[in-house]
Amino acid sequence: MYRPYTVIAMRQLAALASPGREDIIDAVDAIGPCSVAQLARFIGRSRHGLYYHVQALARSGLLLEARTARAATRVATRYDVPGHPVVVRYDLSSPAARRAVMAIGRTRLRSAARGFVRACRPRAAVLAGPQRELWVARRKGWLTRVQVREANRLLLRLLRLLRHEGDAARSATRCFEFTFALAPCMPQPERRATPAAARVRAPVARRVRRARRGAGGVR
Repeated sequence: MYRPYTVIAMRQLAALASPGREDIIDAVDAIGPCSVAQLARFIGRSRHGLYYHVQALARSGLLLEARTARAATRVATRYDVPGHPVVVRYDLSSPAARRAVMAIGRTRLRSAARGFVRACRPRAAVLAGPQRELWVARRKGWLTRVQVREANRLLLRLLRLLRHEGDAARSATRCFEFTFALAPCMPQPERRATPAAARVRAPVARRVRRARRGAGGVR
């Protein structure tokens, strides 16, 4: 069911910015309500190492306790996401919000790099043709406003292809991860040139410090 949940609260942005936590959100979105043990098997991490992060996401409202089911003599808790998909509203209106958005961006790109590297194994993926499964690309180019709208339409279409559809739809599929970055090209900040006098003084100061050390002086 396509029912997006938008992350707008600072505490939720901060929770997502922590490395590894969005992997948990993505996994629960992909496999549906699950226990921590099931989640750990799916993403290949220690169950005990996930408990802290799952609880932090639950406290922030990004994971919901779906139901409890008795397994032998204990109660197993299952978690679900508050909507499908979980999306982040980019708020750049304050320094704290900007830091959180930038941290989420860095975390997502690092996660994508790890996933790409893990898949670079012999016979793990199709490498060419219409069924290609592994690639990473980067381009710079010029877009009109109409073309930006078209780019966003295509990207949203790709994301919706990956949305959760239930167990029946997954029976003949393979799990994929998809990450992209779209940003306007911004000018690089100019580097401040070091004054000539400072460039001359720096080597002299280093020689003086080395001489003092050699003479047993104070460093």
